[in-house]
Amino acid sequence: MMFELIYYSTASPDLSENDILSILENSRDFNSKNEITGCLLYHNNEFVQLIEGEEEAVKKLYAKIESDKRHNNLIIVIQDNIAARSFKNWSMAYYKPTTAAAENLSELLFKLNFLALSQLAEKPTDASKFFWYISTLLLEEK
Repeated sequence: MMFELIYYSTASPDLSENDILSILENSRDFNSKNEITGCLLYHNNEFVQLIEGEEEAVKKLYAKIESDKRHNNLIIVIQDNIAARSFKNWSMAYYKPTTAAAENLSELLFKLNFLALSQLAEKPTDASKFFWYISTLLLEEK
């Protein structure tokens, strides 16, 4: 039986680009070693993430996130057993625009693509439906 967990947090005020790169590098390494998949969204100093895998591995990862000073106000939104993964082929990506104009265009394209994907993505569990719902609210509010 697989397990999934969704959490929401705010980033520490001094979170830097290097911090994001470190989070990505450490996450990719830990996740591949522990057969964890999911989706992380970081936007406007807020994180929302759905993590899925064996229960012990997911809870171990969440404990690491809880102790990470780059996250504040962590809230577990939902955690439950699941029959199958929602994000079995997903890995995290990161792109750094080089100019303010490119940053604005890149952000708009990211939002539009992510929102379109939220409409098309499989949503086999209540948690995955809720992840897409929260992600959509997060992107549309700002």
